[in-house]
Amino acid sequence: MSEDTAREGAVIELRDVHLSLGDYEALRGVSASFPAGESTVIMGPSGCGKSTLLKVAAGIIPPDSGTVFFRGRDLFTLSERGTREMRKVNGFVFQDGALWENKTLFENLALPLEVHHPEMSARDVAHRITRTLERLGMEDSARQRPAEMSGGEKKVASFLRALVTEPTLVFMDEPTLSIDFHLTEKITQMIRDLKARGATIIAVTHDPQLTSTLADRLLVMDAGKVLALGRFDEVRKSHLPRVRSVISQVLGEIASYDTDLLELLDTERDSDEN
Repeated sequence: MSEDTAREGAVIELRDVHLSLGDYEALRGVSASFPAGESTVIMGPSGCGKSTLLKVAAGIIPPDSGTVFFRGRDLFTLSERGTREMRKVNGFVFQDGALWENKTLFENLALPLEVHHPEMSARDVAHRITRTLERLGMEDSARQRPAEMSGGEKKVASFLRALVTEPTLVFMDEPTLSIDFHLTEKITQMIRDLKARGATIIAVTHDPQLTSTLADRLLVMDAGKVLALGRFDEVRKSHLPRVRSVISQVLGEIASYDTDLLELLDTERDSDEN
């Protein structure tokens, strides 16, 4: 799929987006399109603007200039009804959890259902939440508040809150960071299921397994700019020196993995094809 074709079928598109956070220029003329039904992994060194890009694309942070489109409409000038429609179909997994501290885990998961699906009865909401918690074995934690949870449990709770509405557009900021292997495996399977249902996924991750599972497309960025965006296999084989340099730098940051990420992805994709 060419970038022109991707742009025509884009759920989210950014055009010449600039954003400064204080004195720091986080995004510098970013243009990118995210096609419906495809998964894009955003890769880059720490501090390059990945999380900021994700939040601007999701409509959480407005840009200083440039335009963000949701299904062809300016995301930040949508009517109240249009904004509700956008929020109803998307979910966001925050890197730091971003839970309501005064609410239990059950109540944190119930809130998006109550806001976006008022037609659901209390019984249906409870059933949906119980079923969601059971998938990760967290049903016994339903009455806990964030202060009683570990950092990893908060991250899992944020993941479940994002998926409880069964969204078709999902933003993920390091969804498996600081989570043990057992829960990471379960989360990865839930993301596989989400992808199989045709959801559009935009994710920041350094997790090799999740990347190999998830990535149809790869966006490489550095210093607030997009260096490359396209099909996964095309971008990872790029001969552009800056793209190769950033990919190598990211691999160097993944200290917990002894295996080269590119070699791992090659192996897993070759296994899938055979």
